[in-house]
Amino acid sequence: MQLDKILQADLNDIIFEGRNKEYGAYYLRKVYKKNVTRATIIGVALILFGFSIPFIKELLDKQLETKKALNVVDVTKLAAPPPLDKTTPPPPPPDLPPPPPKTIKFTPPVVKPDEEVPQDEEPPVLEELKNTDPGTETNIDPNAEVNFNDAPVTVTEPPPTKPLMFVEQMPTFPGGDQALQEYLYKNIRYPAAARENGIEGTVVLQFVVGSDGSISEIKTLRDVRGGCTDEAIRVVKNMPKWNAGKQNGNAVPVYFNLPVTFKLASE
Repeated sequence: MQLDKILQADLNDIIFEGRNKEYGAYYLRKVYKKNVTRATIIGVALILFGFSIPFIKELLDKQLETKKALNVVDVTKLAAPPPLDKTTPPPPPPDLPPPPPKTIKFTPPVVKPDEEVPQDEEPPVLEELKNTDPGTETNIDPNAEVNFNDAPVTVTEPPPTKPLMFVEQMPTFPGGDQALQEYLYKNIRYPAAARENGIEGTVVLQFVVGSDGSISEIKTLRDVRGGCTDEAIRVVKNMPKWNAGKQNGNAVPVYFNLPVTFKLASE
C-alpha cells in the first residue's frame, strides 16, 4: 500500500488489502459505525418519547379542563315579580258549558192500577167538526204548481239474467265441499281406455248454476284424453240441484269452475 493511502486508510482498508472488496463484507464493515450511531440515536429518541407520554397526556388534560372551565354560561337574572295588589278582585271564572242531562239507557215499565192510568184522548166526532171554524188562513199557495217528478222514487233492481263470475254468496253443493267430493268419488267410473293406457290428469269444467240451482252450459276448460272428460261431464249433468248463488239477497245465475282429478291407484 502506498504511503499517502496508508495515512488515510482505516482498519478495513488494511484488512481487505488485496482482497475482493465487492463481496459485501467490506461494505458492511465500512457502514457499520454509521448504522450503529443511527440506531443508537433512534433508540434514545424512542425511549425519551415513551417517558414523555404521561407528561404530554397530563398537559393535554389540563388544557381540556381549562377550556371546559371557560365555557360557563352566564344566565341573566330575572327581576323579581311585582307585588300582588290585594285590593284587586280576582278575575271571574271562565264560563263552563252546562253539564249534559242525565239519560237512562233503559227505563223499566211501571205497573199501575187501571184507575191511575190516564185515558187516551179520543179524536173528535163528526158532529163536533161541523161546528168548528177551520180558519181562513192557509200557508199553502193554491196557485203553486206541484212537481211530482221531485218525489223520491224507490227502484228495485231486478236480478241479472246473465251469469256472473263472482257474487257475494257463491253457489254450493248440497252438503258442502265434503259432500261434493263424496258424490264424485261414488259416481265417477274410470274410463277403460284411460286405465289401459295409464292416462291420469285433472279435467276442469265450467258450468252455470242457475237461480233455481240447476246445472247448464257445461264447458271444458282443461281436457284429459282417454274418455276422462266425457266421464266428468256425464257426472256433472246428473248432479242434483245446487244451492244458488246470491247477490244483494237475490238468487242469481253464477259461473262455477270444478276440477275433477283422475288418478290410477298405485299397486
